[in-house]
Amino acid sequence: MKRRHRILFASIGLAVTVALTVPSTASGALVFSGSVVLDTPGYWYGQPHIGGRYIATYRARNDGTDRDVVVYDRQSPSTPLVHGAGDGIDQHYTDVSGSRVVWISNAEADGEVWYDDLSNATPPARITTDTRDDAGSVIDGNTIAWVDGLGSGRKIRFYDLERHAAGVVDACNLPNGLCVDSGRLAWMDDEKVAGKQGVYVYDTETTAEITVREVDSSVRRIVADSVDIHGDAVTWSEYLVSTDDKNIWVANVRTGVVAQVTNNVATQTSPAISGDLLPWQDDRTGDNDILAWWGPETPGYQDVATTAANEAAPDVYGHAVAYIVDPGSDSDIALATAALEPQRISGANRYETSAKISANRFIKSGTAVLATGVGFADALAASGLAGALESPLLLSAQNDLPAPISAELERLDTTFVFVIGGEAAIGTAVTDELDDMGISWQRIAGSDRYETAARIVPYLVDIMGNENRWWRRDAFFVRGDDFADALAIAPHAYAIGVPVLLVRKDSVPAVTAQTVANFNINDGYVIGGTAAISTPTAEDIGDLLGDAAVRWWGANRYATAIECARQGVSRGWLDYDRVGVATGMDFPDALSGGAACGYFGSPLLLTPPSSIPEDLDDFLGTTRYELGGMEVYGGEAVVSPYVFGRLDDYLY
Repeated sequence: MKRRHRILFASIGLAVTVALTVPSTASGALVFSGSVVLDTPGYWYGQPHIGGRYIATYRARNDGTDRDVVVYDRQSPSTPLVHGAGDGIDQHYTDVSGSRVVWISNAEADGEVWYDDLSNATPPARITTDTRDDAGSVIDGNTIAWVDGLGSGRKIRFYDLERHAAGVVDACNLPNGLCVDSGRLAWMDDEKVAGKQGVYVYDTETTAEITVREVDSSVRRIVADSVDIHGDAVTWSEYLVSTDDKNIWVANVRTGVVAQVTNNVATQTSPAISGDLLPWQDDRTGDNDILAWWGPETPGYQDVATTAANEAAPDVYGHAVAYIVDPGSDSDIALATAALEPQRISGANRYETSAKISANRFIKSGTAVLATGVGFADALAASGLAGALESPLLLSAQNDLPAPISAELERLDTTFVFVIGGEAAIGTAVTDELDDMGISWQRIAGSDRYETAARIVPYLVDIMGNENRWWRRDAFFVRGDDFADALAIAPHAYAIGVPVLLVRKDSVPAVTAQTVANFNINDGYVIGGTAAISTPTAEDIGDLLGDAAVRWWGANRYATAIECARQGVSRGWLDYDRVGVATGMDFPDALSGGAACGYFGSPLLLTPPSSIPEDLDDFLGTTRYELGGMEVYGGEAVVSPYVFGRLDDYLY
């Protein structure tokens, strides 16, 4: 989930210029309802951030003293958590990602970054111990970022909670509006290039930087605190110096496409983005209101909050929008929500479903991974490779490249394909068709599924190394002749770029053992219970690693998928802002869906075709406020209308 922050501390000024009529929304528009959730007499609240279950903000007395961190729990709203009440110390610049909260404390002479995980009883910890006046702290998953001062020449710094590693973005001049999503930092910078203002994105893992937009600052300006990022989408507010009419812009960092969303004689600013919803602060009606653009409703704006009060600084998670009411003295925090429904992605067969899953996630991809659609092992083993490439995983028949897949490769503008498996899995007729399409390809294959999985590893490691990404020396170990427990690990392998290695229930194949040794893999996760992978086999894996492997398992395939989801989220690899669901009784839809989930950093859950298992019912019931969206992979034969309707009931 994305985050952004103002770097210069100030109350929000609201200057109404011209009131315009809001355009009519399209049919089926979202309908929001909301109410104040934080209201403390004698205090005003700053910019809220919503991370699913929790809303994090800060409050201050009306005289501006003693700012405190406040966390509102949507699941248990009666008693908000407060850090620093009455201590006379400023705590502010709050942010939240899942259960993880960060803020700046001024307990010392300079601001320092603090962190707390609400899911455990561990006391809050200080992240920085420097003499710089840190500000603007943000968090997503394992990445905490901030700026090291308020003056000119400040830099963006970041810290990885998993690796305990720090980094710095040197190539910045006056960063503002810092935000983070999935290890990508986005911000507005002034005079990074002489005479320019710009929006930039930096990947903390690869250290690659993208210039999203640069404008001549004598003609156009970018609102300093307005940048936000989620997935491949970046948004900000921009205006002509000659008119000062601020409008919302968006860009896709994968394609480089930049587009203007609003074009009104008014001020639209403070955009936020989550999935298909883009809310902002809008003054065209005479008061500052919260309006939004909803992806499926092109064109048309949604009324998120248009009361007689002034509303400002929205943040969004799924279809839940938090914002300030009456910014200034005695301001409150309100929450508005609209219906959130699952999205079914399906085709006439497994190949068309695979193509549609890819089209729903990837706008463009120069590379793709292609595996057989009649067996699970090759595609599952290739999940980490697809993640290293950040590419879709598509399914093929043995002797024919299905028409939906060839059309999808053309739409993606793919120029190179990794073909997984030997000719018995994907034959020469398929590779000949790739040749005819002008697509280069490389086959990765072994004498059997175990060797094919092993042969993927050097390609994965090489790609990770060339991208300067973190090769973790981890692996997931799954049973190679049964998909039941294995499917749910595909998003994890994709998201963190680690291999999936195959074992037998009662033995570790020699080629798997040799791969562990060759690539110095020293941490491993055994997926499934002892009925899938025996205790002696797990012990043999531990011996190869030099330490015991961790086992993730449940009483059945559905419970194992839930445990995988929980473990991935608790480690900061995944989050619940867009979960996937597929049948656990077959594998094709889950294979392409697992890669799509991994690209978005979300888990894959499994269900029977016609019922919701008790474990899944309990899990979805307890995480309902954390679910920012849901995709269901496959048609009604594999996920029935009854199950689809039940899934809809869990979205809040």
